[in-house]
Amino acid sequence: MSRLADAVVVVTGGGSGLGRTYCESLAHEGARVVVADIDGDSAAAVAGALDGQAPPRAVAVAADVTSEAGAEAIAQTALDAFQRIDVLVNNAGSYPHVAFEQIGYDDWRRVMSVNLDSVFLCSRAVLGQMKAQGEGSIINVATNLVWTGLAGMVHYVAAKAGVVGFTRAFAREVGGYGIRVNAIAPGAVVPDVVMTDAARERIDAIVNYQCLQRPQRSRDLVGTVLFLASPESAFISGQVITVDGGLTTH
Repeated sequence: MSRLADAVVVVTGGGSGLGRTYCESLAHEGARVVVADIDGDSAAAVAGALDGQAPPRAVAVAADVTSEAGAEAIAQTALDAFQRIDVLVNNAGSYPHVAFEQIGYDDWRRVMSVNLDSVFLCSRAVLGQMKAQGEGSIINVATNLVWTGLAGMVHYVAAKAGVVGFTRAFAREVGGYGIRVNAIAPGAVVPDVVMTDAARERIDAIVNYQCLQRPQRSRDLVGTVLFLASPESAFISGQVITVDGGLTTH
């Protein structure tokens, strides 16, 4: 039997990159998937590739996760299509590389909004339904950089540190309703594209410090997300699981 048979899973930022990988893997395990992305065409393409069945197994929604209206639209799309929400994967994010002195306040607020405010807004949007069901799993995507820091990404690391704090506090607040809240902290995921020599050198330097000395791929995160989404993690909440090949150990 599939690990997530008929579970309804919402994935933000599901139209590309890691989000797309999560959607594909969740659907493979039997989940019904809501692909949410600000790029409606990308979301529709992913949902279309996962669907083709009646009743539908995947739906797309174009929404801005930094707005209350966008977050509410995502939750309502899930309820209209599937009548429940079992899992929320707060994956949407933005990670610009900018020196601190070049970060304007508008830039700071934008990165905070995409990476942290969206977690608050989307979690709030699904909370009522999860409370009514008496169960649910919220999976927030942080980064291993919250343990190490990184020059040139102060706003991103600060936002993701906020995600870690949110995860721990929110887990305590909603545990009484049977809702679990956890986070995954990935390392540097190598994209499936041709990289510049400089990018390759940065990846090589990271790999040299890992316990497992190979580049991290998106598939390396799938097992942890599936675990946190499934009943296998039914007694785990408030945790941050780092998946970075042992670059950080704590």
